[in-house]
Amino acid sequence: MQSTDVVESIKRVLRDRGLHATSARVSVLEVLREGHEHRSVEDIRAQILERYPMIDPSTVYRTLETLEEHGLAVRVELGDKRTRWAYMTDAHHHMVCRRCGAVAEMGDAPFQRFADDLTGAYGVRVDMQHLVLHGLCRRCAARSDT
Repeated sequence: MQSTDVVESIKRVLRDRGLHATSARVSVLEVLREGHEHRSVEDIRAQILERYPMIDPSTVYRTLETLEEHGLAVRVELGDKRTRWAYMTDAHHHMVCRRCGAVAEMGDAPFQRFADDLTGAYGVRVDMQHLVLHGLCRRCAARSDT
């Protein structure tokens, strides 16, 4: 169980985004903030059930979508047909190896430079909060002839 300070911090974050601090929102955000890994709806619900036994999967889905709309969660699809969710702190990106399936997390700076280049060249604004790129990881690229 999280401390009262953590729960109050989550409630403040929700209110700052114009959201009511419902039990479901607090619980889902609490689970997302607990770790850096990306979690499926089933994983999130399983963790919430310990604290909030009455929550059903549809509530978790709706809550995640609301958090995503308000910039607090990000939907992650890493090429394995499973949707995962993560707490949105700073923009970050992933590279999924098409050969071995390894997932590497990447910082945001090069992507923001790319977004700036696109703005300058085309006058567009690109959302660079979370991208998933596919290619070869360092190990597979080193073993590759192509």
